[in-house]
Amino acid sequence: MAGVLVTAAVAGGIFMYQAPKGAGGATRLTDRYDRIENKLDLMDRLVSQYYLNQDDIDPDQLEESIYSGYMAGLSEPYTTYYTAEEYQRVMESSNGEYSGIGTYVSQNINTGVITFSDPFEEGPAWAAGIRDGDILFAVEGEEVTGVDLTDVVARMKGEEGTDVDLTIYRSEGDQYIDLTVTRQNVEVPTVEYEMLEDGIGYIRIVEFDDVTVEQFEQALDDLEGQGMEKVVFDVRDNPGGLFSAVCDMLDRLLPKELLVYTEDKDGNRKETYAEDDDALDMPMAVLVNGGSASAAEIFTGALKDHDKAMIIGTTTYGKGIVQSIIPLSDGSAVKITTSKYYTPSGVCIHDIGIEPDMEVEASAEETQDDQLQAAVDWLKEQ
Repeated sequence: MAGVLVTAAVAGGIFMYQAPKGAGGATRLTDRYDRIENKLDLMDRLVSQYYLNQDDIDPDQLEESIYSGYMAGLSEPYTTYYTAEEYQRVMESSNGEYSGIGTYVSQNINTGVITFSDPFEEGPAWAAGIRDGDILFAVEGEEVTGVDLTDVVARMKGEEGTDVDLTIYRSEGDQYIDLTVTRQNVEVPTVEYEMLEDGIGYIRIVEFDDVTVEQFEQALDDLEGQGMEKVVFDVRDNPGGLFSAVCDMLDRLLPKELLVYTEDKDGNRKETYAEDDDALDMPMAVLVNGGSASAAEIFTGALKDHDKAMIIGTTTYGKGIVQSIIPLSDGSAVKITTSKYYTPSGVCIHDIGIEPDMEVEASAEETQDDQLQAAVDWLKEQ
């Protein structure tokens, strides 16, 4: 699974990067340009001479497919090419309030399958019949399995009151269902919280978006006002989000400590620290599972490495790499994996994940939550 992200654009571990003029050097294909050009010329002439549906040929699509194919040739699931239209959609502001369909989505990185989760009960997706666990098969008649998740999310967004046609697959009944969803302005509830027993607060972080920072601050302030003395942070099935958001939230929890650092292919290291000495001085626990990825792992790793929280649940997903979106002069862009990130103790968890301090499997019964109960029991002893 990869990020969202949701139908609010979340960019799990994504940075914007503007390449300096004159940057870069010869590619690995430089000495093959003549051969590539000759082969493309031959293929173009063969299509012109033999292809049956000449009237259906779109030269722009052919050209864009060349660029897409180059990036696909890297065989790296997070690296992709965006056409100008796709890039414009992807870069729509992810301020947590948007016109979309009101549901979270995640993508299995191995199969490319996109799954809906937790459609908002007051949202248009729920009203149209989308339910938790449904698989998104097509958007506007175009299959999206294996398509970059950020782009798919952007396709489902649009002007309020407009419709988007979706095809979903529901395993119950083994059926494909065509649905039309009317977009609405949706405020994404990325943080949920409540006061549990014995002064224990519970905060669930669904993803790390721009609005998550403010919602997180409000949750902490409200619970502290209610007398919270201990807290559980729940990042289970959190696919990640904005790097800046998770660092801002950790700044509220940790003193002026190293939060995370990245290293590029040349070993250049960039460190991110909490900016002040204020910290949350109380026992903390973090709930994780195999769906906790990217920014959720930055959150978990920082608290674990600084010995500020007990990590409870199962091993996290293991996405420890960062993507940069680099705009090109014609309005298109490429998203490229540019660095690895490391937890404060120097561990890169990519393809490994973070092991919990206390391993607790998920409950067999939906009516109980063994992992949360384990966190509550541990906090009671602190």
